[in-house]
Amino acid sequence: VHGMIAALSPASICYPETLSTLKFADRIKQVKIKSAKNVSEDPVAEMKKAMEEMKERMNAEIAALKASLGEGYDPNAAAAGGGGLEELQKMLEEQEEAESKMKQELEAQIRQLEESVGDREMRATAINEQWNNALGGVSMLRKEDETRPYFVNLHEDDRVAETLVYAFDEGATLIGRADKENPPKIEFSGLGIVKNHCTVTVTADPPGVFIEPHNNSRTSVNGHRITERTELFHQNRVWLGNNYAFRFCYPMREIYGEGREEDPGYFAAEAESAEIAEAAGPAEGGDGALSAMIRHKLAEAEKKVEQANIIATDLERDVVFSPKIFENRLTRETDIVVHVQLGMQSLVWPWEKFSVRLTEMVTVWNEWQQCEARGETYVEREPGNDPFVDIESQLIGETVVWLNALGNMVEFSADTSIMSVFGQIAGKLAIEINPCDRNGGTGPWEDEDDDLDPFVDDPQALVGTTIMFECKVLTVELDEGVCGVEGTCKYDHVFVRYKFNNDDQDEPFSKTEEDTSGTFSMNFNFRKVHKVLVTKEVLQHILKGSVSFQLWGSLSTKVIPSKGEAQSGNAMSSRLEAKKRDLEQLEKVVADLQKQLEQRNQTIMEKNRELLELDRQIALKQQPSDGAEAPAAEAPAEG
Repeated sequence: VHGMIAALSPASICYPETLSTLKFADRIKQVKIKSAKNVSEDPVAEMKKAMEEMKERMNAEIAALKASLGEGYDPNAAAAGGGGLEELQKMLEEQEEAESKMKQELEAQIRQLEESVGDREMRATAINEQWNNALGGVSMLRKEDETRPYFVNLHEDDRVAETLVYAFDEGATLIGRADKENPPKIEFSGLGIVKNHCTVTVTADPPGVFIEPHNNSRTSVNGHRITERTELFHQNRVWLGNNYAFRFCYPMREIYGEGREEDPGYFAAEAESAEIAEAAGPAEGGDGALSAMIRHKLAEAEKKVEQANIIATDLERDVVFSPKIFENRLTRETDIVVHVQLGMQSLVWPWEKFSVRLTEMVTVWNEWQQCEARGETYVEREPGNDPFVDIESQLIGETVVWLNALGNMVEFSADTSIMSVFGQIAGKLAIEINPCDRNGGTGPWEDEDDDLDPFVDDPQALVGTTIMFECKVLTVELDEGVCGVEGTCKYDHVFVRYKFNNDDQDEPFSKTEEDTSGTFSMNFNFRKVHKVLVTKEVLQHILKGSVSFQLWGSLSTKVIPSKGEAQSGNAMSSRLEAKKRDLEQLEKVVADLQKQLEQRNQTIMEKNRELLELDRQIALKQQPSDGAEAPAAEAPAEG
């Protein structure tokens, strides 16, 4: 018995709602429910019964269609006849096709229902295996349900963190980049990941999990880079390559882990790595007494520089990057720069420039990866668009000229040494600074021109006046040993720039024309007259300050190494060291294989001895069953 209670209101304001409710209740009264006994039957039998009923129904429909066409119905004649018969024929074919398709679907469902539990488990395992391979080794279970030791991903975004679980079965699990010859079970393709990157081994007796890096790969545990087999414990942080961060979890062996109340996340792992990098000390050429900001920036720089070196190695580029601590000789400010060893050439990039070019390097690396995946040959970019090749203008060196001669308005000339950014004398710069009279002349002044001579005995007399002086940049002679490669100048498009007051950010640089000769000797013959209103601050700068003349130029394409050329310098040394480490690892692998081979040979010899003994025992047992008595041993002859 079914009933319904409807809420009504006598208020006139609720008349529409009351009427709507009554109409709804009246419609509900018209509904009739038929109850049926719920009897559980065999699903296979039900499916077969439904298929038979459907078949009978379709046969009846086909018979009805044929009857409507008459007993003498001929399909060929119908085809030649009117369009109505064609439609009926088409409907008949569609029904037969639908019947066949539904029959196939029902048979497939019946086969699935008739599968045994073992067959279903095998099919589910195969499907999980396919998904596992497609997802690069990701476990299909949640981390709460996983009973095997596993890695869980760490990420700075909480929505992405701890969403991927990589479980390890007993034995060795290979991790690395895609490799057709030796495919890894867990596949990664980010920066710093190499083929056969590392192996995670799970042992049962005694229980333990070990990670071992290969091919000089970047593998870190708790912020420390490892180079040999290392045991993992619950809550350890593991870094693979440059960007893959994980936390190791060991279900049912948590008590042997680090014992933290909360599982460490991405930021804890990143801070841990930064602290260890900072504790390692400053880079080469740095000062031990560094500010916390510089030390943090240096730790970040080392990570990004390593990323750039990995990209260069993958692309087989003869470039090596290294971070340096740089102190500006004028401002005395300390900052991070990047030393670039491009074949035989040494360059220095400001940190901002390196950061921009690193973004382009990543783009080039991704393009190369896509070509590798398609089996195509990667075509290198032109030098002007290649992030590894620097043909932009860069600082070659600078020289400082003191201005105290202008305090008395007397001329000054010198051949000053150009100090390179690496602390070497890169060459000589010939300059002149000559005071000008009120007409712009530079003398010499005769006795009758004493009123034009700008000379003053007391520099304080210049305060409040406007002085003029001429600055000449005459010649530059570069040192062949510092600025040359096999007799060829490393630089072209060379120019000199300077400004009167380096502290004045609004003052533009005065710049010479570019010398494009590509030689070690350059004639600029540059001349510019400057007008300066002398205040007390300007006079102080004249008496105790200086002007920095900077020599700029771009690296000549004649000395830029191309891919495939012989490697040298730091690039050659670094790669030789990498090859040596690879060789040592291979020798270790060969030694392990030889040891395993000896053990296997020993086992085979023992099995052979057991087989011989078994054959001897079988032969002894078969002798009495042949019916022939064993011949008696002959007695020894007497005397």
